[in-house]
Amino acid sequence: MVKWFRPRRSIMRRKYLIYGFLSILVLLVGGAGLLLHNANRIIKYQLQQFLGRGFSVEDISFRWGEVRATDIRLVRPDSKEVLTTKNLGVRANIIGLLKKENIISDVHLDSPYLFLEVDKKGEIAPFLSASNKAPVKAQNRNKPQGKDSKPFLVKKFWMKEGSLDYLDRKVSPSPARIRMREIKAELKNFTVPPDSRVSDYEIDAVIPGKAGKGKLTSQGSINLKTKDTKSKLSIRDLDITQLRPYYEKKGDVEVTQGLLSLDARITVRDRRIRSEGTITIKGLEFKTSGGSFLGMPLLGVTKMLKDNHDQITLDFTLEGDLDNPKFNITESLMKKLTLSLAKSLGMPVEPMGKSVFDLGGSALKKLFQ
Repeated sequence: MVKWFRPRRSIMRRKYLIYGFLSILVLLVGGAGLLLHNANRIIKYQLQQFLGRGFSVEDISFRWGEVRATDIRLVRPDSKEVLTTKNLGVRANIIGLLKKENIISDVHLDSPYLFLEVDKKGEIAPFLSASNKAPVKAQNRNKPQGKDSKPFLVKKFWMKEGSLDYLDRKVSPSPARIRMREIKAELKNFTVPPDSRVSDYEIDAVIPGKAGKGKLTSQGSINLKTKDTKSKLSIRDLDITQLRPYYEKKGDVEVTQGLLSLDARITVRDRRIRSEGTITIKGLEFKTSGGSFLGMPLLGVTKMLKDNHDQITLDFTLEGDLDNPKFNITESLMKKLTLSLAKSLGMPVEPMGKSVFDLGGSALKKLFQ
């Protein structure tokens, strides 16, 4: 009897242990599921508040660890569609929620599209009319900034297959139109609203043109609060004809073909920008054989192209105060490139930095010595 009782008692003990373990496992799984469900509800509410009344969303759903919004659209007051995305996904950080910290592990966009328009005054056309903006609640407006108003830390934001259409009306009577396609971008470790941390970014895009596809890549770091930036920018084989409103001067001959490549280092600190780089232009073709290009005699430019394997390389250094309303990056860059081209052609340059465009017989002789 004793020998039979002891093994049975041992078996019962094992069963209790197994049942206890399974009970704990069920509680853990159930608790994790409840935590994820509440995390998704929090993110869903924040997403709805963030999008506001100006947006339309086909559906907002939540699944295991993720909130997903589909077919987001934003239409301007003039009925122009300026923002769309097939999917917006937001994934919570469970460890952060356990520590009562507002941490989002991942935010991603699938096939987003953005239309940006700059008016003749240089202002970006508003996305929303004043009447469509969501009102600020009095309790939120007067609420002091404290422990209950922690910013959200986003560990990673990324997009794929993005598109951008940029329309710039301030440069000339004929606006500049730039299209970017196949945009891939990534931004790591930033907060909403931004704090003073430094975030790393990468971006790749294709810029289609008549002569083929140009390529843009950039990587670096940025402080979203102060806008301090340290980055590298590279452009390869950009169709120069689509940049005509930026560089074409009155009286210049029309450029019918050409490719532009650029390498630059860009630093922004305390709202001051400094950039050093090189621009290479190759395969330039013109509508006529006479006239000027960038204010330079076309005869000299074509000779320079012939002597340098059909390409021109221009160095530049750009500095300026971003808060100075008289400082314009595009205009300053074009002035620098014009000066660099003048020096390459052997044109005299005044001490104040203005190239001499009064092309007399002596200047033309100097070009072809």
